[in-house]
Amino acid sequence: MKRSLRIVLAGFAVGFPLGGQLWMMLHFAEGLARLGHEVVFLEDTSNWAYPFDPVLGYPVADSARGREIVDRMFRRAGLGGRWAYVSEIENAVFGMDRATLDRHLAEADFFLNVSGVLPLKEEYYQAPVKAVIDTDPVFTQVKVASDPWTRDYYKRHDVCFTYGCNLPGGKTELPLSDVDWKPLLPPVVLDQWPVGQGRGDRYTTIGTWEARDRDVEVCGRRLSWRKNVKYEAILDLAGTLRDIPLGMAMSGMCDDAWRYAAAGWEVRDALVVSRDPDVYRDYIRGSRGEFTIAKDQNVVLKSGWFSDRTATYLAAGRPAVVEDTGFGAYLPVGEALFPFEGREGAIEALSAAEADPERAGRVAREIAGDYFDSDKVLTGLLRECGLV
Repeated sequence: MKRSLRIVLAGFAVGFPLGGQLWMMLHFAEGLARLGHEVVFLEDTSNWAYPFDPVLGYPVADSARGREIVDRMFRRAGLGGRWAYVSEIENAVFGMDRATLDRHLAEADFFLNVSGVLPLKEEYYQAPVKAVIDTDPVFTQVKVASDPWTRDYYKRHDVCFTYGCNLPGGKTELPLSDVDWKPLLPPVVLDQWPVGQGRGDRYTTIGTWEARDRDVEVCGRRLSWRKNVKYEAILDLAGTLRDIPLGMAMSGMCDDAWRYAAAGWEVRDALVVSRDPDVYRDYIRGSRGEFTIAKDQNVVLKSGWFSDRTATYLAAGRPAVVEDTGFGAYLPVGEALFPFEGREGAIEALSAAEADPERAGRVAREIAGDYFDSDKVLTGLLRECGLV
């Protein structure tokens, strides 16, 4: 009989209650609960980040809207009352009382820190086994190498996972700082992503248009984190591929939105699509597939990074045409998952995805089941931590 673990899952949801972030946290929380474990979600953004209001579109002092969304999603997943939001800004603990949270922390068998945003407080690190997941590879490794505090933060954990699946073992030129990084794919609770009906409208993606101050330097090369610069090289693609409709939902496009719309892209505001997690899911399920570029940091170094968002497109039976980050080293490509390089490569990959859309959709769901199913991913994670 499998042992039921008491797990504290740390992450970021109330403070940024938008579709992709919420689903990522829920896939971990619900996925671990489905394996028979007792899960408590913990969020504490200390005093460094005011909670984002998904209706107003900017940070505010009151976390009420984020708390309402998280509470609703957790209740629907059978996790009602299983979350805590520690807010120094509001001087309160929400979701459960402090004594209950302290009891969960003291009794935990396993502490899982997703994205490494939880502050270093002694009471959070009581579990005998502690693991952290780097969801932003390359940027994280550069910061670990250059910043002693960040290096100490990651080494506070017994096991360090990364979504950059090609990084472990020194497969790239990125410094690993004597951290034994373990590869991890993003988990998806497949039941939450029923296959989309019909052909789907157009190839889409969801993201942030501009991200300043996150470029990094590796071996003398400056590598960008920004997507807006890269999309300029394919601005005319929607007009060129008239029979393959393209779209995007991006936040912060400002004046670029009308330029891309005029060039033939369907442009939507990512905030409108993402403020309700069900609308976010419907947008993906109603798409023909995903078409997206990736950050230069992962493309140039071929880190093997794979997006949790792309995993949900596959789960919804939608093929993915994604700029190549080296994920072909461990995922099957060519039938539902199409890596590309450059403008001409994008055209070829989109054409390949369109050649047999029914098969591409079927294989997409199969890939999700084989590689991203939360049961498989999270059982593997627990096994790597010596817990199963």
